[in-house]
Amino acid sequence: MKKNLSVILSALLVSLLFVFAANAQTDNNSNKSGQKTGQQEKDLPLKIKRKPTPVIGKCNQSSGKAMVFVTFDKSAKVTDAEIVVSSGCDSFDKNSVDAARRIQFSPQIKDGEPITVKKRIQYAFERYYE
Repeated sequence: MKKNLSVILSALLVSLLFVFAANAQTDNNSNKSGQKTGQQEKDLPLKIKRKPTPVIGKCNQSSGKAMVFVTFDKSAKVTDAEIVVSSGCDSFDKNSVDAARRIQFSPQIKDGEPITVKKRIQYAFERYYE
């Protein structure tokens, strides 16, 4: 009886080892099939390195804010910039668009690849009179 019990336990142990080995191989294959691991590149946001300041220009008002809609291309170049909210001063608006076109940045990274994104950038001015 002891001999039969040891054969049964040995068979059970071999079966369990086989199941664990098969499960471990399945886990390794699922990582290769597209699941992210710590070694793959992360998603990174767009990073502005340099944001030029626009010149106020000839304005009769003491302050204003311009909102510029900017296209940050995946090639790290600004490809479009346009006023979406005017400051009320045409020269400041024009200078804001010119400044936005000179922004230096690192493109946004998604799934390890650079992508083109569009963002709003605000420029403001305030004149100080003495």
